[in-house]
Amino acid sequence: MTVPDDMANRDRAMIAEWVAAGNVIEPYVPEPLPEPVIVIPSVTLWERMTDAEAIQVNDVMAAQPIRTRQVFLTANTFRSDHELWPLLQQVATNLFGVERAAELLA
Repeated sequence: MTVPDDMANRDRAMIAEWVAAGNVIEPYVPEPLPEPVIVIPSVTLWERMTDAEAIQVNDVMAAQPIRTRQVFLTANTFRSDHELWPLLQQVATNLFGVERAAELLA
């Protein structure tokens, strides 16, 4: 809420009286903005990879538990707010380095 700094304003006068009585106005602290959610169509992720990269990712994913493999194989999108996003980041980073992983997961 914004109150004009004009003592003729009724709300401003009431606030001044409240402060004069020893009360303190807490400074405004905005809520932090949530992290933006990255959404990558699964086909886009595969299209960004070279054939060699795709083979490496496939090999790593083949060693994952069945649930993880099925989620990965059937997903229409990969989302940064999904529980398996950190795994996808880790795989891409370990295989291709930070810079290439960032390119693939942008």
